[in-house]
Amino acid sequence: MRARVRLAFAALVLGCVSVASLAADYSAAMRVTVDGWLASQTAEGLFPYGFDFLADSPLEPGRVSPSNLIRQAGSASALAQYYQHTRDARLEEPIRRVIAALGERSLPIGKSRAQDRIERTRILSLPFARWKLRSWLERWGLLYETTGAGKLVSPDATYASALAGTTALSLLTEIRYASASGDNRFAELRAAWLQGLLMLRIPGGGFREKPTSIDSSPFYDGEGWLALAAYADLNRGDAQVASAIADVDSALMDKYSQNPNRGFYHWGAMAAAQRYATTRDARFIAFLQAQASHSLNRFQPGSNPETNKCAAMEGLTATLATLDRSGNGDTALAGQIRRWLSNEHAKLPKLQIKPGQVDLNLAGSAQLHAPRMAEFPGAFLLGLYQPTTRVDAAQHCLSAMTMAERDNLQLSK
Repeated sequence: MRARVRLAFAALVLGCVSVASLAADYSAAMRVTVDGWLASQTAEGLFPYGFDFLADSPLEPGRVSPSNLIRQAGSASALAQYYQHTRDARLEEPIRRVIAALGERSLPIGKSRAQDRIERTRILSLPFARWKLRSWLERWGLLYETTGAGKLVSPDATYASALAGTTALSLLTEIRYASASGDNRFAELRAAWLQGLLMLRIPGGGFREKPTSIDSSPFYDGEGWLALAAYADLNRGDAQVASAIADVDSALMDKYSQNPNRGFYHWGAMAAAQRYATTRDARFIAFLQAQASHSLNRFQPGSNPETNKCAAMEGLTATLATLDRSGNGDTALAGQIRRWLSNEHAKLPKLQIKPGQVDLNLAGSAQLHAPRMAEFPGAFLLGLYQPTTRVDAAQHCLSAMTMAERDNLQLSK
């Protein structure tokens, strides 16, 4: 009888996940990911991009594409975020190495007065004849200058590969590292990346994809907004950034309220959460609520439940923490977010590669034996039955878990 009572009590405890048990789970899982990154970081300072275990082949061996480098910068920003939370001194030198690596891959950029005046007319936002406009600006040297106070990160020393998002996430990494460590050795690089990002800003809009383009990207809009939000929070006396982010706040909330976008969502939600923390402006709460509703009711239904959804988890985690802090944690929307996050967090252990793991269960009764899997402890798969890992899969999962633990979220509420 007593044994049955003990079993029933254990089942009750396990069924009602406590904050303490969640925190312990996060700590262990995050530690494995971080330890895996530290062990595999290259001499240059970057991380292995990923591996296809079914093909038994690394992703992009011997090269760094624009997509690779932006994900390297994003992973560095997640590592710096984890460092902000834990103050684990082991991470300081590895973070410095990756910042230095991104700095080595940076190109100078400037803007002439004529270009600045033309952009202030908001001509870059014209909805028609955009190809002709870009060609005209390029012909007259009004897209960018190859000298100046700014810097953009590029994988191949070309401006065509210098994505706005890569610079934004590099800047975010340095901001997080410097704010947590007090180490300002990269202050000049921080200032140059900030100016580079501002030079790609579209007045009344988001950010140009790269110097050779006049178009924006939902991903880079969100990443740029988040980087500026983090900088503005720590540098409230910077008039240039205060003016720029006020414009970006209004432009991006208007743009993505009218046209919600899956790629923008998680970055934009983290940016809006940071802006609320800085300003306590209620319009950021309204934006977060509307965007979360779109994510839960439009983006998630019909999507593959077996895929890695850590990116969406980042946005919803940032939103839930902000709703809790603003007194909106007991709303129906907050409850819907908690339930969704609880389901996704329960999936994380199945997505994470365990130390020493060499086998993976696939759909049905199929099983894959992949000895190289043991080289990626703590990495996350792209899906439960997708035998591929990529550095940004771990990036988003680490970020989501860090925020959940840092903000002490109660997902079982």
